[in-house]
Amino acid sequence: MSELPEKALKSAIISVDRLRSSTYRLSTIKLSTALFFAFGCLYFLISWIPKLATYGGLSMELAIYAGTVFNIGAFFGIVIQGYTSSKMGLRKTIALFLGITALLMATFNVFIGSDFILLIFGLLGFTLQGGFVGLYAVAARLYPAEFRTTGVGWAIGAGRLGGVLGPALGGVLVGWGLSMSANFMIFAVPALLAGVVTYFISSKDIA
Repeated sequence: MSELPEKALKSAIISVDRLRSSTYRLSTIKLSTALFFAFGCLYFLISWIPKLATYGGLSMELAIYAGTVFNIGAFFGIVIQGYTSSKMGLRKTIALFLGITALLMATFNVFIGSDFILLIFGLLGFTLQGGFVGLYAVAARLYPAEFRTTGVGWAIGAGRLGGVLGPALGGVLVGWGLSMSANFMIFAVPALLAGVVTYFISSKDIA
């Protein structure tokens, strides 16, 4: 019976060693970095959507629907991202989606008070969630089956750290007196970095 835990431990050590090998080390760092930034941006947005909506000029009644519109956009974004990836490649598609996300966030102030503010939340759900989910596909394709679980787990662990720090940083910035539009401009940077880093992940298994 004691052989089973020993074999599992040995397998885990081998898997980690493979991740640290010259073949996968740089790609693992890039994937972890992309997920860290994407998680941070996504969780910031999800955590602050009601506040962002009211800041954007929506009444409290309409602000409640901002999250729903965001998730509807996410549904279509994930579907379209899958189709687009089959045509132009996964890395390019993710970079495009996250690049558009950064542009929308950086120019959010332009739409404050306009009738298009709910549409912007829908578009953000479309591009950010579409690009974010695509990163899971990158992770699955990056590693061979024998240590794929370990590789994906480490990358997602790094991403979850970003998911914790993103909303917390947003709260700190708001506490310092920064406006919501200024926060949006700041968090446009990790969205853009996530797209750029993903584009430069290299693997024969990733288009």
